Amino acid sequence: MGKVILYIATSQDGFIADIKGEVDWLPQPAGGDDFGYQALLDQIDTIVMGSKSYLQILSFGDWAWAGKKTFIFTSQNLKTDREDIFFTSETPQDFMKEQRDKNIWLLGGAELAKNFSEQNLIDEYIITIVPKELGQGIKLDIDYNSFTLANYRMLDGIVQSTYIKFIA
Repeated sequence: MGKVILYIATSQDGFIADIKGEVDWLPQPAGGDDFGYQALLDQIDTIVMGSKSYLQILSFGDWAWAGKKTFIFTSQNLKTDREDIFFTSETPQDFMKEQRDKNIWLLGGAELAKNFSEQNLIDEYIITIVPKELGQGIKLDIDYNSFTLANYRMLDGIVQSTYIKFIA
C-alpha cells in the first residue's frame, strides 16, 4: 500500500507563500543538506499539486521532475506538451481510489493540502519551518490531531519535523 506525503516548507508564522503567492523568501539549502528532498524523490512514484503551484513552478524554468508522473488538480482547461504531466478535476478522494499503491508527494498548494487533510488522505507530513516571519500570505491550514512526531532535526535555524499518522 502506498502513502501520501506532504513535504512542504513554511515560514515560522505558518505561511507557505507570501501575499503575492511567491516563495522567493525560501533559502537555498546550506552545506549541501537538501533536508531529505532527494530521499523523498527516490521513494515517490507520483507528484500531485494544485494549478496555482503548477503555474508558479512553470515560471521557474525547466521542469524539475522529468519522468515523474505529475497530476495537476484544476478546474481550468490547462494543456501541456509533456507526457509526464496530467490534469484532473477529480476530488482528492476519487483520485486516490486509483492511486492506492503509489507513493505520492503532495507538493502543494495550501488549498489542495487542506482538501487532502480534511479527507484524511495524508499519511505523513514533512514540514520544514524557515526562521522568517511573513506576517501575511498563503497559510498552511492542516490538521495534525491524528499524527505523532516521528522525527525532528535542525540546521542553521531551519527546523524540519516529520509527523506520521497515529495508528492505535
